[in-house]
Amino acid sequence: MDKKRFLENYSKRQLNIMNTDLVIKGILNERYAYAGPDIVHIDLTNHCNNNCIGCWCRSPLLKDREMPDDEKQLSLPYDLVKNLLDDIKVLNGTRQIKLVGGGEPFMHPHIMDIISDIKKLNIEVDINTNFTLIDEKIARDLVKLQVDILTVSIWAGTEKAYVDTHPNKDGAAFLKIRDILALISRLKKEENVAKPWIKIYNVISNVNYYDVKNMIEFALEVRADDIQFVLLDPVIGRTECLLINSDERRFLYRLFSELEKNYDYAKSLYIDPDGKGSLTITAFSDFIRRLSHAKSKDGIYDEDKTLKIPCYVGWLFIRAMATGDVVPCCKGHRMPMGNLYRQSFSDIWNSEQYRLFRYNAKNLKKTHPYFSEIGNSASKNMGCYNCDNLWQNEPMHKIITSANKDILDTGISAKNRLSVFFNKLVRFFCF
Repeated sequence: MDKKRFLENYSKRQLNIMNTDLVIKGILNERYAYAGPDIVHIDLTNHCNNNCIGCWCRSPLLKDREMPDDEKQLSLPYDLVKNLLDDIKVLNGTRQIKLVGGGEPFMHPHIMDIISDIKKLNIEVDINTNFTLIDEKIARDLVKLQVDILTVSIWAGTEKAYVDTHPNKDGAAFLKIRDILALISRLKKEENVAKPWIKIYNVISNVNYYDVKNMIEFALEVRADDIQFVLLDPVIGRTECLLINSDERRFLYRLFSELEKNYDYAKSLYIDPDGKGSLTITAFSDFIRRLSHAKSKDGIYDEDKTLKIPCYVGWLFIRAMATGDVVPCCKGHRMPMGNLYRQSFSDIWNSEQYRLFRYNAKNLKKTHPYFSEIGNSASKNMGCYNCDNLWQNEPMHKIITSANKDILDTGISAKNRLSVFFNKLVRFFCF
């Protein structure tokens, strides 16, 4: 079996990442990364014009645990962002940069310059936005720049649900979002382009669970490409009051069972039975799984999965926060690996601290005290137990286990399989 065939069979088929051979080489090393992260999240700014009811930073329910006022004012300087992008280019391996984080990306004064800079690197750009600041001019610019993905966080399919989940907004803001999204869809059709791919993102709580069908209707109306539903991830002691109860879970389960009748799992595609169109529903089965989890009433959804597999995120992902901190996973904001004001990203990426994280994440149980800084309240099993990087860890684990199975199928004894597996991969990837 040559290297090309191995990659085709195990890597590119199961996990669409760049430099898969170098990633696996690093995983075998257990500490070092031989290529840059596949996915980079950049929190450009903590400035935000919304106060979403379930937000970890600005929900009015957080009270004394809301993001401090001085931290709310932070933004990454444009020059620092450019230095980060330069390092990403040199390290090689990054497939997507997502502009996201503790604030609204379109409140950064250089947002359009940064988008253009990323596109020049031939790296996919995904912007997670509340979309309230997008006007017709910006919409046209986004189409012209061929932004790859717009992840539009709305949490509603009607004006009422939008106001209920965004206390400082009114129905007019929702209608503006609807109109600008429809405009982008028309521009794409007129110019015969597929980008930006529009994903509607909805966090589901007891405030808006009843509106899910309307959320789908809204997505179909504006000709969105995609919709995703996720259950609220609570801040213990503050927003767990938003968790859905057993009756609301049953309501949702029945609704998704009905939706499933018109859902093509092979294509991840929902086809409206009334002929209104079709759209991708991302992570459809994951939502049902989380909804059905025995501990979902407590806001714990992924415990059984995260306990079963190693964490490979140290080779696949980073998040650069508005503070300059570089953290190893979506929920690692209390576990910085370094700071961009004091170190280059290249130095941080393979620092001793990062190498220790990679080794521990791959080898230690998630119940180990080392992971107590993941999430907002890991002492309540809310850190690794609701993993926002599970979508990366599971496919990578399949690559490793599938390759291992291939070796077993050749008749090699179980006693020697780990040694043979290691040597086989080293021969393909390391030398």
